[in-house]
Amino acid sequence: MVDVLGDLCAAITVACIVMALLVLPRRAEAGPGGVSPEDGSGSRLHPAYERALDIGTVVGSLWAVLLVLRMVLGYALAAGQAPFKPRFGSDLMMYVTSLELGQYQLAGAVLVAIASTLLIAVRSRAGLLAGLGLVFAALVTKSMTGHAAGQTTHEAATSSMIVHLVAAGIWLGGLALLLVLASRLGPALADAAERFSVLALACYGALTVSGIVSAVVRLSAPMDVVTTAYGWMILLKTILLVLLGAAGWWQRRRTLLRLRRSDQRRSFLWLVAGEVFLVAAATGLAAALSNTAPPVPDEPDPVSSPAEALTDFPLPGAPDLATLFTAWRADVAGAALALGLAVAYVWVRSRRPLAGSEGRSWPARRSVAWFGGCAVLVWSTSGAPGVYAPVQFSVHLGQHALLALVAAPLLVAGRFGELVRSRIASRTDGSAGLRELVDWKPGSSLGQWLTHPVVLALFGAVSFAAIYLTPALRMGLETAPGRLVVLCTAVVGGVALALPVQGRALGGGTLSWVERSIAAMAGTLVLAGLALTLALSREVVQDDWFGAMGRDWGADALGDQRLGGLVLCAVLLVLAGVHSLAILRQRRRGTEDPSDPHEAAPRPSDAGANAG
Repeated sequence: MVDVLGDLCAAITVACIVMALLVLPRRAEAGPGGVSPEDGSGSRLHPAYERALDIGTVVGSLWAVLLVLRMVLGYALAAGQAPFKPRFGSDLMMYVTSLELGQYQLAGAVLVAIASTLLIAVRSRAGLLAGLGLVFAALVTKSMTGHAAGQTTHEAATSSMIVHLVAAGIWLGGLALLLVLASRLGPALADAAERFSVLALACYGALTVSGIVSAVVRLSAPMDVVTTAYGWMILLKTILLVLLGAAGWWQRRRTLLRLRRSDQRRSFLWLVAGEVFLVAAATGLAAALSNTAPPVPDEPDPVSSPAEALTDFPLPGAPDLATLFTAWRADVAGAALALGLAVAYVWVRSRRPLAGSEGRSWPARRSVAWFGGCAVLVWSTSGAPGVYAPVQFSVHLGQHALLALVAAPLLVAGRFGELVRSRIASRTDGSAGLRELVDWKPGSSLGQWLTHPVVLALFGAVSFAAIYLTPALRMGLETAPGRLVVLCTAVVGGVALALPVQGRALGGGTLSWVERSIAAMAGTLVLAGLALTLALSREVVQDDWFGAMGRDWGADALGDQRLGGLVLCAVLLVLAGVHSLAILRQRRRGTEDPSDPHEAAPRPSDAGANAG
């Protein structure tokens, strides 16, 4: 019961923040005299927005209490001690400070408590993003306390669990919020429902994919679905997911259209209530699954090599040309990120252009660049680099160099921001959609300084270097959440570096060739410093990891590290030459490249645009 209530509170807390950021109107339409027509107050914030955050604060606090209660009861059950025995308190303190499971549980409760407190005092977008980050971190700690913790498929199971928890939370909590806030939304209900339907579709896809991955790593054979209690619960969850998909399809095709045309709220609310019931039932089954032993035992298999003891996988064979194409180990996080980026691009690309942009076709080379970046992301994480990165420093460095210096620049070259501006109109109610995301620019002097092209390039390069010069590397090697953080750091850092180097300004626009040159030089110098440090170092970075793999092929740990540094130097030289030619070309032609008619054309008007 505690687990079920905790999962429900988690879902509502996550959804309150996400809905306030992306779905609900932030600004109230003022009536005569500047008074809000909904509540008769002069508040600048929409009543639905404020109520959602109030609910998130209360439910988040309850979630923190339930996490503490779950930690205490779980330890009492595992230790066989009653909570009121004299030594229980001291033993519990040792459990949460010395054992990894207890540390994760305590960290989750603390993170949720901080996020709930933050929601009381801060209602700005920046504050909500900070609170959302804390809540996501708490969900990561929860994913580390389930059945995945003891399996050799730990990384895939944990990554899928993180995706599953977040998607289920946004979907269930968002549906419940629409029910609760329907009267406060007033005429804005139709827009909020339509925006949420897109978000729910994304959650549905994430739940489906993560559920399949989670089932595959926990079932020993297909017949386990009908011969074990764990399998029957998965089957029931699948049936509920199909029913939810059907309800969502009906809502998207029929109910939302009727709601916008004739304001038939009753049919919409009844359908939403039914979806809430189905998602809540699926959440209850998920809680039961977390306490049911899966067919694949939690105990790890006996290790056969030092590499398997450290990485959970057997030491791969000596790499050769064939392994570049045949070595494969699915990485859930990388594949999910690439799939999400590809789907988002296709969805925006398929929308009707805004008024004023119908005559210009979207350049095919940009789409090719975007999908090429997605393909590099998948291969870097699931292909040969992903297989050999945990056992060879040079490949580990090369994997993240591929992400930051190849995949990220290709994504930037896809010009997703320009695509969004040509397909999606700006919102007028203060909520944030894709258009607001790509148009975002800081308003404060400090924010403008931090997002200056040169500073942005330095941030990207320094964040990449920090992976190898801080304890982040060890965390990324040992834990699934650490790998996820390192993956995101490499991609985000690469994008931050590629934007100014390619002459793109944050929030749209182009840079002069001078700004572009300085940004490229600053980023290259930082990365060159990292490469030379690794190439000339006399000590092995993380020697007790890379030097303890027991490899009988390839260079030793120090030689392999130096090789990685030299290869990075060579890559930087090539990229510096390519960007130098591009900057010289820009200098000859002017700030904007006239060879790109789509870029040289003025920004299309939002008049008559599609709803954001």
